[in-house]
Amino acid sequence: MSGMKISHFYRQYYVYQYATCYAAAQMLSQRILDGDEGILDTYHQFLATGKSAYPVDILKAAGVDLTESEAVDRTLALFGELVDELERLLDES
Repeated sequence: MSGMKISHFYRQYYVYQYATCYAAAQMLSQRILDGDEGILDTYHQFLATGKSAYPVDILKAAGVDLTESEAVDRTLALFGELVDELERLLDES
Protein backbone atom coordinates (compact mmCIF):
# COMPACT_ATOMS: atom_id res chain seq x y z
CA MET A 1 0.00 0.00 0.00
CA SER A 2 1.65 3.18 -1.15
CA GLY A 3 -0.60 5.33 1.07
CA MET A 4 1.06 3.85 4.14
CA LYS A 5 4.38 5.34 3.02
CA ILE A 6 3.19 8.95 3.07
CA SER A 7 4.30 9.85 6.56
CA HIS A 8 2.87 13.38 6.67
CA PHE A 9 -0.65 11.90 6.55
CA TYR A 10 -0.02 10.69 10.08
CA ARG A 11 1.04 14.02 11.54
CA GLN A 12 -1.40 15.53 13.99
CA TYR A 13 -4.07 17.67 12.25
CA TYR A 14 -2.33 17.54 8.84
CA VAL A 15 -5.34 16.37 6.81
CA TYR A 16 -7.62 18.56 8.95
CA GLN A 17 -5.70 21.59 7.69
CA TYR A 18 -6.69 20.75 4.11
CA ALA A 19 -10.36 20.69 5.05
CA THR A 20 -10.31 23.96 6.96
CA CYS A 21 -8.31 25.70 4.23
CA TYR A 22 -10.76 24.48 1.62
CA ALA A 23 -13.73 25.67 3.68
CA ALA A 24 -12.19 29.12 4.16
CA ALA A 25 -11.33 29.42 0.46
CA GLN A 26 -14.83 28.31 -0.51
CA MET A 27 -16.37 30.99 1.72
CA LEU A 28 -14.16 33.75 0.32
CA SER A 29 -14.61 32.68 -3.30
CA GLN A 30 -18.37 32.42 -2.92
CA ARG A 31 -18.50 35.99 -1.63
CA ILE A 32 -16.47 37.09 -4.67
CA LEU A 33 -18.73 35.16 -7.07
CA ASP A 34 -21.82 36.61 -5.37
CA GLY A 35 -20.41 40.11 -5.91
CA ASP A 36 -20.54 41.08 -2.23
CA GLU A 37 -19.83 44.78 -1.91
CA GLY A 38 -16.26 45.47 -0.84
CA ILE A 39 -15.16 41.82 -0.99
CA LEU A 40 -12.34 42.45 -3.46
CA ASP A 41 -10.83 45.09 -1.18
CA THR A 42 -11.31 42.74 1.77
CA TYR A 43 -9.66 39.90 -0.14
CA HIS A 44 -6.71 42.07 -1.19
CA GLN A 45 -6.27 43.15 2.43
CA PHE A 46 -6.45 39.49 3.48
CA LEU A 47 -3.62 38.65 1.06
CA ALA A 48 -1.57 41.69 2.07
CA THR A 49 -1.75 40.78 5.75
CA GLY A 50 0.63 37.88 5.15
CA LYS A 51 1.88 36.27 8.36
CA SER A 52 1.46 39.36 10.53
CA ALA A 53 -1.22 37.72 12.70
CA TYR A 54 -2.62 34.29 13.51
CA PRO A 55 -4.39 32.73 10.50
CA VAL A 56 -7.71 32.41 12.33
CA ASP A 57 -7.63 36.15 13.11
CA ILE A 58 -6.69 37.09 9.54
CA LEU A 59 -9.56 35.02 8.20
CA LYS A 60 -11.96 36.47 10.76
CA ALA A 61 -11.04 39.98 9.58
CA ALA A 62 -11.84 38.82 6.03
CA GLY A 63 -15.27 37.62 7.16
CA VAL A 64 -14.56 33.92 7.61
CA ASP A 65 -14.83 32.83 11.24
CA LEU A 66 -13.36 29.35 11.58
CA THR A 67 -14.22 29.30 15.27
CA GLU A 68 -17.84 28.82 14.17
CA SER A 69 -19.26 26.02 12.01
CA GLU A 70 -20.65 28.16 9.17
CA ALA A 71 -17.71 27.71 6.77
CA VAL A 72 -17.68 23.94 7.17
CA ASP A 73 -21.49 23.71 7.05
CA ARG A 74 -21.65 25.72 3.82
CA THR A 75 -18.84 23.72 2.26
CA LEU A 76 -20.55 20.43 3.12
CA ALA A 77 -23.81 21.75 1.66
CA LEU A 78 -22.00 22.74 -1.55
CA PHE A 79 -20.37 19.31 -1.71
CA GLY A 80 -23.81 17.71 -1.35
CA GLU A 81 -25.17 19.85 -4.19
CA LEU A 82 -22.25 18.87 -6.42
CA VAL A 83 -22.76 15.17 -5.66
CA ASP A 84 -26.47 15.53 -6.47
CA GLU A 85 -25.62 17.21 -9.77
CA LEU A 86 -23.10 14.50 -10.62
CA GLU A 87 -25.72 11.83 -9.96
CA ARG A 88 -28.20 13.70 -12.16
CA LEU A 89 -25.66 14.00 -14.98
CA LEU A 90 -24.76 10.33 -14.72
CA ASP A 91 -28.43 9.37 -14.85
CA GLU A 92 -28.86 11.43 -18.04
CA SER A 93 -26.05 9.68 -19.87
